[in-house]
Amino acid sequence: MAMVAVPGFGFMPEESHNSIETSYQNYLAAHNLSAADIPADYGDEIKCNHIVIPHWEQIYHHVAGEGLCPPKWDNASCIPPTLAGETAVFPCMAVFNGETYSPHLNATRHCYLNGTWAPTTDYRDCLCNSTEDCTQAGKTEENGALEISIIIYLVGYVLSFLALCGALTIFLSFREMRCLRHKIHIGLFCAFGLSALNWIFTKSLPELAQYLFSVFDAVYCTSWVSTFFFHLACFYWMFMEGLYLFLQVQFPLSLVSIKFKHFLIFGCGGPVINMAIWIVLRIILYDPSTTKDVIKNCPFFETNGVDFFVCEVPILFILICNTFFLIWIMVIVVSKLREKTAMDHDKKHWKAAKALVIVMPMLGFGYLITMVGPDQATTPWGYTAFQIVRSVVLSTQGLVISLPYCYLNSEVQCVVQSHYNRWQLIRTVGRDQSPSRSSVTATMTYGTNNQVHV
Repeated sequence: MAMVAVPGFGFMPEESHNSIETSYQNYLAAHNLSAADIPADYGDEIKCNHIVIPHWEQIYHHVAGEGLCPPKWDNASCIPPTLAGETAVFPCMAVFNGETYSPHLNATRHCYLNGTWAPTTDYRDCLCNSTEDCTQAGKTEENGALEISIIIYLVGYVLSFLALCGALTIFLSFREMRCLRHKIHIGLFCAFGLSALNWIFTKSLPELAQYLFSVFDAVYCTSWVSTFFFHLACFYWMFMEGLYLFLQVQFPLSLVSIKFKHFLIFGCGGPVINMAIWIVLRIILYDPSTTKDVIKNCPFFETNGVDFFVCEVPILFILICNTFFLIWIMVIVVSKLREKTAMDHDKKHWKAAKALVIVMPMLGFGYLITMVGPDQATTPWGYTAFQIVRSVVLSTQGLVISLPYCYLNSEVQCVVQSHYNRWQLIRTVGRDQSPSRSSVTATMTYGTNNQVHV
């Protein structure tokens, strides 16, 4: 029996396919419709719901019988009837939401033993037409360095996210960590934590494609834009750290009138305004006819001049400002420490400046290596080494920042230690007093009984 592959419907005998097409033409004639006026995906829906499903036993007579899952329309394909316990394999639909797919690739959906379909259809192979990551899957497997860098990214971002969550838990749990400086640290931790979480989510999206097929493009595009936003937010909050330390050293009295809400407005509002301008310009300048979309109707993947002026220039300006703050602070603090009149707060400024010295070069270097790097064609070994170093630096930024600002900070260590000692003291006192209370109670009871007997 000769079988033909029908996109979105499965593999069936040629006469069955001809029967579906004939019935479809009759349906259009009965409803005064023309095939030229009906989109291909809507035509597939008509064929499935009005022809295949009501008459599937005649169309798929080669699989008709008991113990199987009947055909089902899942808003993209007409899943063919399949024996219970087996998996339906059928060619990808020709068109979905205006986007064409290759019939040489297959989608799958499992039929349970009780004759019911699995909740979702696996369209991951079909999505090779709409995501660059999927189309280059074969190349990724061949490139060992890229695989290693992806693993490093994943491990680094997971470690950064966990470290930042731990730091946020410490800062939010103790009242001693509620001053303005620590609140700015919390903003910085949130920015880097959300950036790490967004990367993990974006990288996991292709694995979730079968569950998000109808909205995959929109979710992937939104996640990509969020990546830019959190990247900018990290630098804005890094600027807040430098600005606060500069004001504390140079204009300490000005901090009396400055509240955390002012830092919050700039740290959150700045990236929002920056991204809003970027999104508007990208949409205005987007030309689908000259741009190869990685994701359909998502104008944010291809780089152009807008990225440099709206995203990269503000980051460079922030790095320059923080470098100025750092040099100015170091000069003032070192000059004060050389004097015999140095106060405790000068030593605290010195510790804060050292933390900024650790964080600033790492952040600036991490940004620079996203802009430049060796060419893969001319120096493949250099490109491989560059990708590995880049993945280590970028993915561990959150972890590195949490060390000087939280885990290795003597002030934070003292607060945690004091609370731990207090907790141990309460437990010890409670445990030591319990036997004595029982003894006192027993003695009082014994004495009372003796009095009664007397």
